[in-house]
Parts: sequence; C-alpha cells; structure tokens
Amino acid sequence: MPKLSYWIGQYLIAVVSMFVLLLAIDVLMRGESLARAWPSALAWAAAASAIFIGSRYRNMRNNIACGVLDKK
Repeated sequence: MPKLSYWIGQYLIAVVSMFVLLLAIDVLMRGESLARAWPSALAWAAAASAIFIGSRYRNMRNNIACGVLDKK
C-alpha cells in the first residue's frame, strides 16, 4: 500500500488539473469573469477529486481490481 504522501500527491494532481479544466470552461466557453468563476471551479474540483481519490484508495485497500482490466 502506498504511503500517505502518494495519496496527497495524487489528490493535488487531480485537483489542479480539474480546477484548470473547469476554470477554462467557465471563463473561455461560458464567458464568466475570472473573479466569479474560480471559487465554484475550485469547490467542484476539490469535491470531485476527493471522491475520485477516495474510491481509488478504497479499491486498493480492499484489493479490488479495476473492471476495465478484467476483460477476458
């Protein structure tokens, strides 16, 4: 099982990449102002990343294989 620093790094990578993506969509495609768009983009990125990394942690802890890789 990876150390806590691994999971923190994975979470930070997920949050930053999702934040940039959501912010770009709000500002560039929807025309929102940067001041109005960044708080909601950060909140959604933090919540979604927590769910994503939490499910990866649970699957690794319970030794659950990825369903995509189980094609036979």
